[in-house]
Amino acid sequence: IGASETALNIYLLSHLKAFHIAYPGIRLKIYNHSTPQAVSAVKNGEIDFAVVTTPTNAKAPLTEIKLKSFQEILVGGKTFTALGSQILSLSELKNYPLICLGRETMTYQFYHQFFLSHGIELIPDTEAATTDQILPLVKNELGLAFIPSQMAQEAIQNHEIVPIQIHETIPKREICMVYDQHHPFSIAAQKLKSIILESQEDT
Repeated sequence: IGASETALNIYLLSHLKAFHIAYPGIRLKIYNHSTPQAVSAVKNGEIDFAVVTTPTNAKAPLTEIKLKSFQEILVGGKTFTALGSQILSLSELKNYPLICLGRETMTYQFYHQFFLSHGIELIPDTEAATTDQILPLVKNELGLAFIPSQMAQEAIQNHEIVPIQIHETIPKREICMVYDQHHPFSIAAQKLKSIILESQEDT
């Protein structure tokens, strides 16, 4: 299966654990993909399905099933503590260094469109290759970044980073499963897919 880092960290890991407990003899191969890479791999039949974040731009015959919504927040390192008591506008963010995923990712495209919708161009000072790189960059004072609230909570509680409010509402995003409805699933893949979809109602 293919998984983007955000989807793996905040959603898929717990379901992989449940699957491993239920079917300990089945081997898994997990590819760490960006959303566009994962969708392409599904389309080409290289993986059984992908669990990724929106927007996916998946088109027929690919099917997209929404599994869980999540909210991202703006955070900064301890040198930005004073901003924690303020409410910034997107236009004011131009005065601060921004960290974002690379331009080839859907997260970049999402924020590029979000900024454009408010008449602002997104110009990151630092582009990270993976989601997992962003939090260490923020902790080391390289700038502000938008990350899923679940991935930020521990660092916020440990006073390693500071949440920063903005006037504009950041649209919620979704974690989705993408698969090819014409691609035959192995029994193992079908079992894992079922475990993931069964929990859909609980999220």
